[in-house]
Amino acid sequence: MEKQRFGCCLAALALLALVLFSTPLPAAADPVATGRQLLAERQYDEAYQLLHSAFRADPGHPEINFMLGRAAFESGRTEEAVMAYERVLLHNPEANRAKLELARSYMRLGSRELARQYFHEVLATNPPEAVWQNIQRFLAAMDAAEKRHFLNGLVTVGVGHDDNVNTFPGNDTVRLNGFQFDLDGEEKSNWLLNTNLVVNHIYRPRYNSPLNWKTSFTNYNAFHESANDMDLNLFGLSTGPTWRRDRLLLQAAVSFTHVDLGFDRYLGMAGLSAGATWLLSPQWALNGGIELRDRDFYQNDDRDSTNLLISLGPVFSHGDNRLGLTLGYETDDADVEHHSYDRRRVTLRYDRKLPADFAAFAAMRYQETDYDDDYPLFNKARKDESMFYSLGVSKVFWRSGDSRRSFSGQLSYAYTDAESNIELFEYTKGVANLALTYTF
Repeated sequence: MEKQRFGCCLAALALLALVLFSTPLPAAADPVATGRQLLAERQYDEAYQLLHSAFRADPGHPEINFMLGRAAFESGRTEEAVMAYERVLLHNPEANRAKLELARSYMRLGSRELARQYFHEVLATNPPEAVWQNIQRFLAAMDAAEKRHFLNGLVTVGVGHDDNVNTFPGNDTVRLNGFQFDLDGEEKSNWLLNTNLVVNHIYRPRYNSPLNWKTSFTNYNAFHESANDMDLNLFGLSTGPTWRRDRLLLQAAVSFTHVDLGFDRYLGMAGLSAGATWLLSPQWALNGGIELRDRDFYQNDDRDSTNLLISLGPVFSHGDNRLGLTLGYETDDADVEHHSYDRRRVTLRYDRKLPADFAAFAAMRYQETDYDDDYPLFNKARKDESMFYSLGVSKVFWRSGDSRRSFSGQLSYAYTDAESNIELFEYTKGVANLALTYTF
């Protein structure tokens, strides 16, 4: 009986051994398949660790090296990606996909000539349309990165109507030393044609440089229907450095301005300015600026002056809405004291983007001005208070694919209500304007 039991145990053990040795053990996971899956799931760090171990076990495997290059590139190990793709090309010098990825890696490292070389090698093989377009985008991006000179600006042509072009007083009589005088004239309304040209040139010494140099040219003209003595021609030029880093933009410039009124020389200015924009958060920004100008009135030397402007204010942006508040102070030291003044202003402006490429704005400005000395004949220093209101709507009719060029239209209206302790300087004015603008 014991022998029978012992024999059964031996038979069972033999059968178990037969099953164990005849059933294959589970194979280790395929690193190529697993790596491909991790890359598809964008688990780049995990893919890199797995494929790096597989590479050490089999350094010459071309598919492992290619996927290792992808995982290294996507996880920020660009130098290792370059070495991995180079190993693929050692195995197969005609591997276009490896050349493309190698070009992208050299592009990230800043070796743009090597990147161009590999891109053009792939282009020479007449690749599929989608690949050709991708390469063209990469080449265009490198061309843009290597640019040192940038030009942009706008051209505007508009037709307007001014209901008081000569700022004639609201009251046609004024009091002088207790006597009343009738003014010889009236409010003149006039149609006008206005043009505006702005051209900006920016010089960037190197790619991604925080320090650039900006030069701007401005020409504004207003030609009236009949009040030709009020025709205006303005020419302005400013140039200076700009510095941008993270959330701060700093600008400085020297500027020159010349104004003709009625085609006679009226005003010349030379100035220095500095400004800053500080992005406090994605919604809040703070703007500030200061400008010092020397003003030369060609027809009236008494008004020649040194002028100082200071401005400061926050801007709030939320979605399609933008609201800005600006506080300003201006002081003007003229050669004759009754032309010298101190001026304070508050400006509030709201902008709103609308559907279908429409936009609208509304603005209001309050301004008060105190002159330093008694005005001749009136025996008192002039004091002015003015309110300016404006609103408008604009529409973009066309925009290029890269959004650098556009064609738009604007309709606006501005109203001025000026009050003074001297009746001669009290007036109201309304100006409507319809304009077309090309931006480049």
